[in-house]
Amino acid sequence: MAQGMEALRDGLRQALRDQHQVMRELIQGLDAEALNWSPGAEMNSIAVLYAHLLDAERYLLAAALGETLQRDREAAFRYQAPDATSLLQLIDSVEGESMARIDRLTEEDLATVRAPAGDRLNRRFPGAWWVLHAIGHNREHIGQAMLTRQLYEQRAR
Repeated sequence: MAQGMEALRDGLRQALRDQHQVMRELIQGLDAEALNWSPGAEMNSIAVLYAHLLDAERYLLAAALGETLQRDREAAFRYQAPDATSLLQLIDSVEGESMARIDRLTEEDLATVRAPAGDRLNRRFPGAWWVLHAIGHNREHIGQAMLTRQLYEQRAR
């Protein structure tokens, strides 16, 4: 099974790297105004979407390993990006943490039911669920960020 576990780790690493690369490309050429623009009430800017999904990625992958992270989830929803470089640095930083967590992921971690302390939804799932949820959650918010950029670019037409 060691070969299968390493193949899974490789797949997870590649999926996250691909997602992070899409995120990097999406913000190319955007200034602070574009990054922090919200399409409307109760809608998030690209900067907020990135801050939230990266914070969640850290939390979800840590949960899969049984690690506890201190987290201020609401702070991500107040985030203002000074520039694209700041967001790129955040992506790079979280990617490094995520790769290190995936390197430590074991079969036991995938099978062990985890209930992270302080989880606002009181979830109890096997480690595999936490990992898969991180990938799906990222994809959801990357799609929102893509749409937000399109709306920003079309607002002046």
